[in-house]
Amino acid sequence: MGKVDGVQERIKADIEALKEQMAIMMEAMMSMKKMMEANIAAVAEVDPTPPSGLNQINHPTSDMVR
Repeated sequence: MGKVDGVQERIKADIEALKEQMAIMMEAMMSMKKMMEANIAAVAEVDPTPPSGLNQINHPTSDMVR
């Protein structure tokens, strides 16, 4: 049974290590999300105009050649 106990202990240690790694990854992802949101807010503040593609919808071009 000593061999089984050793394996179980290693599995428990591996699970704890994975939990820690996942917590670190989640924290990093949340930080990245906050940075992206801050960047989006900063860009919107600097340039509040819509993308140029939206302006072209209301101004169709003619394919006719004069």
